[in-house]
Amino acid sequence: MTQKKFYIKTLGCKVNQYESQMIRENFLKAGYTEAGNSDEADVCVVNTCTVTSASDSKSLKSIRSGLRKKDKCVVATGCMIEASDMDLHKLKGVDFIIKNKDKYRIAELISKSLHPSPFTLHQIDSITRFEGHARAFVKVQDGCDNRCAYCKVSIIRGRSISRPVEEVLHECKTLIGNGYKEIVLTGICLGAYGRDISKDMDLSRLIKELCKIKGDWRVRLSSIEPKDVTPSLILQIKSEEKLCKHLHIPFQSGDDEILKKMRRPYTADDYKGIVNKLREAISNIAISTDIMVGFPGEKEANFQNTMNFIKEIKPMRLHAFGFSKRPGTPAYNYKDNVNTAVKKKREHALMDMVKGFTREFEAMFIGKNAMVLIEDNRDKNGFLQGYTDRYIKVLINGPSSVKSRLLTCRLTLTNQKVCGILLSYSD
Repeated sequence: MTQKKFYIKTLGCKVNQYESQMIRENFLKAGYTEAGNSDEADVCVVNTCTVTSASDSKSLKSIRSGLRKKDKCVVATGCMIEASDMDLHKLKGVDFIIKNKDKYRIAELISKSLHPSPFTLHQIDSITRFEGHARAFVKVQDGCDNRCAYCKVSIIRGRSISRPVEEVLHECKTLIGNGYKEIVLTGICLGAYGRDISKDMDLSRLIKELCKIKGDWRVRLSSIEPKDVTPSLILQIKSEEKLCKHLHIPFQSGDDEILKKMRRPYTADDYKGIVNKLREAISNIAISTDIMVGFPGEKEANFQNTMNFIKEIKPMRLHAFGFSKRPGTPAYNYKDNVNTAVKKKREHALMDMVKGFTREFEAMFIGKNAMVLIEDNRDKNGFLQGYTDRYIKVLINGPSSVKSRLLTCRLTLTNQKVCGILLSYSD
């Protein structure tokens, strides 16, 4: 019998990418091989996203693409199919629609369908590697207790649930033992980790235990809410060598009126206070952020407040994106919408401004040595790419033998791009 092939198309966040790796390992354990594209596969899994209307469109396009081959089994999973307003007619032809909580069982369900057997597959609910990445994402938490007016994900993923500490540590030890030099802790609301376990457990405690794992590796935090940047976390970033000196903190707006409408429990001054505490404690910490533009009612004056806010905090990197109406959220019914052209103009204005802050931040490290995690792929010019602990992108002219390694580089500047000269290393 010919060995069956599977293909996974992943859309959306780091949590989805982690869950796709779990699906992958279960298929491999069940005896499947991974196909290079959906046309070669016998089973095509589309792990969908619904954070924006564009995410829905991309998810549906991927599902339709998977359906082109008539004798293929197509599976739809992920956040889009969880939505209460989902028109199931759009999924016509899909063989399996599987909820997030059952993702780890996809290989088992498909195998039983294609090859009925009295034997039970022992499915895994953790990972041992991270296909196609030099760094490994580890999901430590799911769900969200926040109720921002624009966000559909908290409705779909449910309340915050943390993985047991021992389970997280075991998974990280396995990944580090398999050669991964950077672990990225991720979750739907990462900073909420531990609150549902006990009053003594939180993200800082988890990091403390994690950093006891020996070896030449480091840990990075993915996006974290402002209120979860606690004094203990700031102290850890300052003192723990394994913890990257970088935080991605989504601010969403720098205007108090818009923040209130968004149901964000902060003011712009609160944000500034958090940034000041971080910079006072940690020399040259990297701070990146998300800003949403075109929220209903955002006038030019509101946007200028956000521009002034960003100009003051000077993030080293920024992701700007336009508001997208999501059914089921309070903001879906808000009036005074901003047109698409204005949203795009505001996105570009923010991104253009932050390019200067990126260059300013990078300039502080030119001529200095930094540890760079070198990734697996080369760019179009043949350069390897990597990131410092402060998330500065570095181009490296080096041999393939250095891929996926954490190596010391001397940072230089060429044509406004940060380049790394590899110092001593062994092949």
